[in-house]
Amino acid sequence: MTSKSLFFKLLKEDFKVRIWTLAVSILTFFFSVIVATAMMISMHMSNSGIYEYVSIASDVELSKMEFAQAFCKYISITNPFFSLVFIGLAMVTALSGFSYLYSKKKVDMYHSLPVKRETLFFIKVINGIIIAIVPFIVCALIACLMIFINTSQPSVIMATIWGIIGWSLVFFLNYSVVLLAIMLTGNMLIGILACVFFDFYFPSLSFILMEYQKMFLKTCYNCGPFLEKFLPNVSSVMITFNVFKLSEISEIVISLVAGILLMFVNLLLYRKRASETAGKSISFTIIKVPVKFMTVIFMSMMMYLLAYEIMMESTAWGIFGAVVSGVITHCTMEIIYNQDFKKIFAKKIQMIICIVISLILVGIFQMDLLGYDRYIPKVSDIKSVAVISDILESNESLYYNKIKVGKDYFYAGGKNVYVDYADTDSIESSLLSKTDIGNKEAVLELAKLGVASVSDYYEDSQRVVISYKLKSGRTVQRAYNIGFQDMISQLSKIYDDEGYKKSIYPILTEDNNDIVSIDLNGIKDNDGHIALKDNNLKNRLMDAYKKDLLGLSYDTRMKSYPISSIRFNNEYMQKALEDYIRISNDGYDSIDKKYPNVMEEVGYYPVYPEFKDTISILNEMGVDAAKTLPIEDIDRIEVSRYYTSGQAQEYYNEDNVKVFKDAKDIDKILSALDFCDSPYKDSLNEDMDLNVYLYLKTDKDNPYGGSTSYHFKKGNIPDIAR
Repeated sequence: MTSKSLFFKLLKEDFKVRIWTLAVSILTFFFSVIVATAMMISMHMSNSGIYEYVSIASDVELSKMEFAQAFCKYISITNPFFSLVFIGLAMVTALSGFSYLYSKKKVDMYHSLPVKRETLFFIKVINGIIIAIVPFIVCALIACLMIFINTSQPSVIMATIWGIIGWSLVFFLNYSVVLLAIMLTGNMLIGILACVFFDFYFPSLSFILMEYQKMFLKTCYNCGPFLEKFLPNVSSVMITFNVFKLSEISEIVISLVAGILLMFVNLLLYRKRASETAGKSISFTIIKVPVKFMTVIFMSMMMYLLAYEIMMESTAWGIFGAVVSGVITHCTMEIIYNQDFKKIFAKKIQMIICIVISLILVGIFQMDLLGYDRYIPKVSDIKSVAVISDILESNESLYYNKIKVGKDYFYAGGKNVYVDYADTDSIESSLLSKTDIGNKEAVLELAKLGVASVSDYYEDSQRVVISYKLKSGRTVQRAYNIGFQDMISQLSKIYDDEGYKKSIYPILTEDNNDIVSIDLNGIKDNDGHIALKDNNLKNRLMDAYKKDLLGLSYDTRMKSYPISSIRFNNEYMQKALEDYIRISNDGYDSIDKKYPNVMEEVGYYPVYPEFKDTISILNEMGVDAAKTLPIEDIDRIEVSRYYTSGQAQEYYNEDNVKVFKDAKDIDKILSALDFCDSPYKDSLNEDMDLNVYLYLKTDKDNPYGGSTSYHFKKGNIPDIAR
């Protein structure tokens, strides 16, 4: 009982000494949580007026839900403002509790008390946690109650609980890091520098190493999970700000585990820390050399890269920057370590070793001594392999996250719709992870061409990314720029591979039962929406298209041109189309009576003239997929050269326009034109030097298709148009 009584007595006494930090904590959270919440409520009531003016119950509930969601986001651990608050509190509470370790008189006094060091350590740590966390918990609960009273949304309760848990653990992690810096140093300035070191060294190291890969390794596609995900997150500050996009659960788990481990280390260091190290720069001599080597090598490599890039890839200037930076950094650290300017050139051998190591590491990257660019795995070592390239297929419009329909949404294709397309990086990442090409030999031959092209330049070079999943569990990825003509043979084999096609064309793995309608996009008077109510006819169409698309060869695709395009709508897309018809309120009762061209660039697949089975079944459904524009409907065709200046903006010169009205000339141009006005365009098969505008007799003033210009087939410009 006496021991417990003494512990709580000391806890109380320490708390009294640190009462000013409690005041800082209370004021901080009172204004940042309670007052901020009150302001949010006031602004919400003022802006929406839902309590006085809105009479529609659904609108009221929607407004309350949106407001509750805003509070949930504010209290969550993704809020950068609270990140700053808890990092600051971690620094304040740690220093207020353990700053005595920097004073010889105070440390002698504390360590002379008849109390074990472990007990003294936990008294200081517990008080620091209480001072920072308890006011936050109280203020967060009060704010939660305020929001719940005004919205009746139960989601705010769970969000507040998760916010309390998350921020408490985030504080605990940062608190542990600051304590580690205090335990390892002997004065406050060096302690603050140590905090900076712990928080930014490994993210900075990750950045520098990734820059070295991108600069010197010609086939680098990504830098691997260790450099891109692990190393940047070896930092309490980076985790707190969620800079590298950890999930909330991951952030909480990492904070808990890392915080506990660091606190255990801090306890061990506190027990071993000699009292006489107070006032010195470093508390433990054993860490001096490793920290020095880490810092000097990092600074040398950083300055090499900086000088190399600034001086137009000059190796000599890079070496100069590395040497000068290494010398200055080493001398500065010796002054800090010894607290004596006379020791500026102490440990010269260590300085030379650090600089030499940094230059060796630079050489490994710059000369590719490990054979990164030359690496190609053996077929026997490969579990699966994937290839992506715009030459093979560029169909990003098939990948979207969601479609929003409403009066407040706009995008280039039309009003009332917003399409959230997947970004290129996520598309590539998904394709590389799920693709499994059966013809691995063709991929390896393509990789050999890539390796051979590393030191060569091709005017017609095209980017190709290859990803190997090895039987060892390792994933290897490389990006090459290969001459187009050199790789046609291998591209053909890869494109014709069933595994490749099933990965890049989602429709090939789509369940027929999930499709409820189709949209056909051909020439303008042949566009249409068809509900697939006949299951037999639907299955026949789906199976025919899948068979035709699987059978489409690379050679055919490069020489042929789509005659129209088709979209297979699942229930999600169908609902979006129906919502558009309803919201646009343009007089149409049913989606079947109007083709919803507002989303004409989303999710379409090509229909080639070689797709005989597909075209035949579409004909059965009353759709002529191969319909063309009659010559007699065309008033004239205008051909103009495409000019580029500045940022590739079109410059239209009236003197440059050729006008064709003769039926024979029109026929020649139409036969050479990639005429299908579907959104599915293959720019590789189009000559982009000339713009072609069609004008119908029914509308002589406006080009057919609005502002859309057409292009000639690749290498097929008629003489009369030149």
